[in-house]
Amino acid sequence: MAKEDGMSYEELLTELKQMRRQIVHHRKLTQEMHRLDAEYWYIQNMDRKGMLPTLEFIANASSSNS
Repeated sequence: MAKEDGMSYEELLTELKQMRRQIVHHRKLTQEMHRLDAEYWYIQNMDRKGMLPTLEFIANASSSNS
């Protein structure tokens, strides 16, 4: 049932299924990107307002492990 100038029905279905998987994957990536952007904006906004606690860094953390 394949034509010389195009794809067979089975090839078309395979291509469409692959495209659907790519679209779903892209949608998930886009949702994750928007979530991360919102979290970044929230943290930056809290920092500008001075509402984030100050983190203390230990200068010599590697020697405390031994």
